[in-house]
Amino acid sequence: MKLLGLFAGTALLAMSVTAQAEDKGTESAQAQQAAGMEAMMMQMMKQQMAKACEDKEMLSCMEVTQAECNEMMDGILNKCMAPNFSQLMAAQGMSEEERDALNTEMENCANGISEKHGIDPEKAKSCSPNQQ
Repeated sequence: MKLLGLFAGTALLAMSVTAQAEDKGTESAQAQQAAGMEAMMMQMMKQQMAKACEDKEMLSCMEVTQAECNEMMDGILNKCMAPNFSQLMAAQGMSEEERDALNTEMENCANGISEKHGIDPEKAKSCSPNQQ
């Protein structure tokens, strides 16, 4: 799903920049920092998804309400992205095959969530602002 790709790409970019910063703290401090980073990134992705669901043209194209879009995006965030957050954080260090496999897994998950909300993933792709 192209919408998922847009948000995941932004999140991965922000995470890779942060991951490159040197950390001289203890394991406990590192664990706290990682948890804080995860919470911050999840909040940022949620905000981006909510903003996408404000796009009246896209909502009209997909034939969904803003509330339905938000519910679908929350499902993608909570069921697809959150459980795989550590893998998403490590994506920069993965081989191309591993990244492709993770991308396919995330896209399949997002497509499943879309379908459960009555949204055809192909239609969602065609309605994405990046496709128009």
